[in-house]
Amino acid sequence: MKVCMENITVFDPVEEAKFAVENGFDGFELAIEYPSSTPVHIIARKKELVDVLSSGNLVRLAHVPTFVDISNFYDELREASVSVTLKAMDAAYAIEAEVVVVHPGFRFPLTPREVSFKNTVQSLSKLLGVAEEYGFTLGVENLPPGVLPGADYFSRVEEFKELVSQLDSKKLMFTLDIAHASIKPSDPPLSFIEELYGRIIHVHVSDNLGSRDDHLPLGVGRIDYKTPLETLRRKGYSGTVTLEVFTPEKDYLVASKRKIS
Repeated sequence: MKVCMENITVFDPVEEAKFAVENGFDGFELAIEYPSSTPVHIIARKKELVDVLSSGNLVRLAHVPTFVDISNFYDELREASVSVTLKAMDAAYAIEAEVVVVHPGFRFPLTPREVSFKNTVQSLSKLLGVAEEYGFTLGVENLPPGVLPGADYFSRVEEFKELVSQLDSKKLMFTLDIAHASIKPSDPPLSFIEELYGRIIHVHVSDNLGSRDDHLPLGVGRIDYKTPLETLRRKGYSGTVTLEVFTPEKDYLVASKRKIS
């Protein structure tokens, strides 16, 4: 497996990329997000970023903005979210990303699931058109339950199977977030691996205490991240795994890398 680092967006993205190179990471997942890594910032500094990433021969991935909602029931908000995501995809293309991680949106408690799902499909259809033009793959990420109380969304294997049945594109793949899938009542990580292995293009891993998405260093929380990673290895997975360890103390990130390298 190729162990990757993700930038923390309050820090300078070029300095984050340099840290990844200097500490022997195999890849770099660029979170294209406010405040320091917006599409405008990334495109303005694309040469610096590409030069740094090339110096370490790092695999390049991108994560489009988290704080948008491509499934929103308000047309204006949904269209604005798609527009922001498309601008982030332009930035991903500028750094020559191979895989772009995208969230499927959120479901609000009073919104019927079928309404949210229809909106997600429509939005992803637009994003897939651009992904095909740019030549990268979209990795739709499973979400943690409890983002909005009583309205879990894309934390079940069947939702991803249904998505594939409606959007038959070779550019549509999945990002398995082991930490998200370890929060009940999500389907567990092994269910995603057994049922969707052929569609898993990328993996996220961090630790948590079992009730929310804490993004802790590995070994600090309570989840079993080892068994899913070992299962992926046994199945022959040799792709990318990003450590989503969000702490300003980089020693924790390096220690987490040692645990899975």
